[in-house]
Amino acid sequence: METQTFKTKGCEITFQDEKIVITDGAKKRFYTTLFTSGLWVFYGVLSVLRYFQKGDEFLLWTGLFIALGHLVVLIINLFRSHRSEFYWHEVNDIELRNRFGNYFLDIKLDGNKIRRVSNIDAFKEELQMYIHRWQQAENIKNGNYKRGTL
Repeated sequence: METQTFKTKGCEITFQDEKIVITDGAKKRFYTTLFTSGLWVFYGVLSVLRYFQKGDEFLLWTGLFIALGHLVVLIINLFRSHRSEFYWHEVNDIELRNRFGNYFLDIKLDGNKIRRVSNIDAFKEELQMYIHRWQQAENIKNGNYKRGTL
């Protein structure tokens, strides 16, 4: 397929013949989320430990809630990728998704990692057409199509 570039404020996605290049703030956002969630888990654990000293149940329940909630965020972020370049053979699937009116692109990679690209509202229609063409080409290449369905 030809090289295709989609640009918006703060985000650029380039689909080349051999690889996909994404320029956005994913690496910074990944490490910021990791750091802040780690701090909140630490605070929650300290709150639970203070419960054992003081006996106040408020410290126990708020500490558990904070620590477990942010532990879930940490685990979810460990299954995400923040790489800016990857080759087509690493891509398992590409999906354009919508949650609460915000569109984002999920690229499922080998190793069960997901690369999420946000802020794509400006070019979502063009991106949807490109993804549809890519999926058709993949189906033809893999032989996963029925006569008359393309």
